Amino acid sequence: MTESQRLTRQIVVALVFFLVVGGISFGIYRGFVYSPTPTPTPNPTINLAPIQVIFTKLLNVENNDYDFLAKVNNSNTEYGSPTVEYEIFFYDFAGKLISSRTGSFYILPGQTKYVVEPLLKFQGPINRADFKIKSVDWEKLQPLAGTATTLLTRNVAYSQVSRLGSFAKVGGEVYNSSDLDLNLVDVIVVVLDANQEPIAVNKTNISTFLARTARGFEVSWATPFVGQMSRVDAEVNANVFENSNFLRTYGGQEKFKQLY
Repeated sequence: MTESQRLTRQIVVALVFFLVVGGISFGIYRGFVYSPTPTPTPNPTINLAPIQVIFTKLLNVENNDYDFLAKVNNSNTEYGSPTVEYEIFFYDFAGKLISSRTGSFYILPGQTKYVVEPLLKFQGPINRADFKIKSVDWEKLQPLAGTATTLLTRNVAYSQVSRLGSFAKVGGEVYNSSDLDLNLVDVIVVVLDANQEPIAVNKTNISTFLARTARGFEVSWATPFVGQMSRVDAEVNANVFENSNFLRTYGGQEKFKQLY
């Protein structure tokens, strides 16, 4: 081997050595030193409208007993919630916070509904109640989810009762026009005056509600209202988020909580 060949061979070996060492060093650098910024996961809450509170009403039933009513709307057409957590703050006429109460409700995509807290008892008179939504467990439902369970109210009638301990009652029936058997259906009845202001509220439920059947309901009040009845609004809802057969059919795969 000539001196020139020997030098060429040494140069090649040196280049291979430095390439190997350089590759190993770069790999160690990437693994332990270099940390590229990961691509953030898109936040689905960005494009969701919050639950809107249309109105709230604190109704003085008798003395220091009250009912609370709110009307809320979910304008999102694909996302609903099995659990919307809220808190109500109660203030006296001096503006002092007397107490608070927490609760939750469910709401379907695109739904407007009532929220009721009945039988609120206090030591003194209450001037106002502030309603605040705390968090929403969003769940995406398929388009059929809001229409597959169709509940219709029929023959809703208001009547006053002239006997001791009773003032008025509202009765009617609900027809389950879907092909789903429901464990529980919620019924909320709101009495409104000529200005469409709520003057009384009550609620009940219907259990074991079979498909294609009708069931009756009735609510009553023991004390007179403050105002004159003009119209009755009866609202019926079913929590499809807790119906395992319904969810297995139509799905609810994307879930996340949004805090307010």
